[in-house]
Amino acid sequence: MNLYKTIIIDDEHLAIDVITHHLTKFANFEVVKTFTDSIEAFNYLKEGHQIDIAFTDIAMPEISGIELVNLSKGNVRFVMTTSYSEYAVASFDLEVIDYLLKPISFQRFAKAIHRFENLTVKHREKQLEPSFFIKEGDEFIKILVKDIDYIEGLKDYAKIVTGNNYGLVLRTLKSIEVLLNPYEFMRIHKSYIVPLAKISHYNGKCVFINNVEIPVGANYREALMVYLNKNKL
Repeated sequence: MNLYKTIIIDDEHLAIDVITHHLTKFANFEVVKTFTDSIEAFNYLKEGHQIDIAFTDIAMPEISGIELVNLSKGNVRFVMTTSYSEYAVASFDLEVIDYLLKPISFQRFAKAIHRFENLTVKHREKQLEPSFFIKEGDEFIKILVKDIDYIEGLKDYAKIVTGNNYGLVLRTLKSIEVLLNPYEFMRIHKSYIVPLAKISHYNGKCVFINNVEIPVGANYREALMVYLNKNKL
C-alpha cells in the first residue's frame, strides 16, 4: 500500500480540522504537518520535504494558494480549497488536482482523493520499470527491481536473488540499501535486504519470501514492526 504524505494549509483552524477528519477515512494518507501561515508552508516545501499532496486555501494572507502553487516546485500535487467560487477558473488553470468549495462534504472530498490516486497510478504506469545492470564477464544483464526477491551480503560481494537465478556484484549492502530505498526495500539483518511488498509472513524471528526463510536481526526488528503495524488491517 502506497502511503501518501500530506500537508494542509489554511488560516482557519476549523478548516484544517475538517480536512484532517476526512483524511482519517483513508488509511494510506498521512498528515505530516499543518500550516496557518502560507510563508511557513512555502519555506517547508522549499526545504525539499517530500510531500505527495497538499490541500491549500486560496485566500491566504501574505502568499495566496494560487501563488504558492506557482512558486512551489517538485512532485507535490495540490488541491485548492476556498469559500469563494469565483476562484475556480484560476485554480484549474494551474492544473491542480481539484477545487473544493467550503464547507467541504466528505462525498466531494472523496472524489478529490480518488482523482489524485488515479492520476498518480497513471503517472507511475507511464514511467519505465526501474532496473539495474549486473556485469557478468563481458556481459551486462538487466535486473528489474520488481523481480528482486532479496539481497544477501557475502563479505565484499552482494548476492541479488531473482527467483531461481542470482547475480553477484562487488558492492556493500550499505550502498545497495541506499540505492534501493526509494523502492520500499528494507535492511532486516546485517546480511539481508528484502522488498517489503514480497514478505508473505513474519513469525517473530524470520520473514518468508517465496517460501525462503530469511532471518531478522535484533537491531532491525523494531523498524520492521513499525512497517507491519502501519500496514495491518
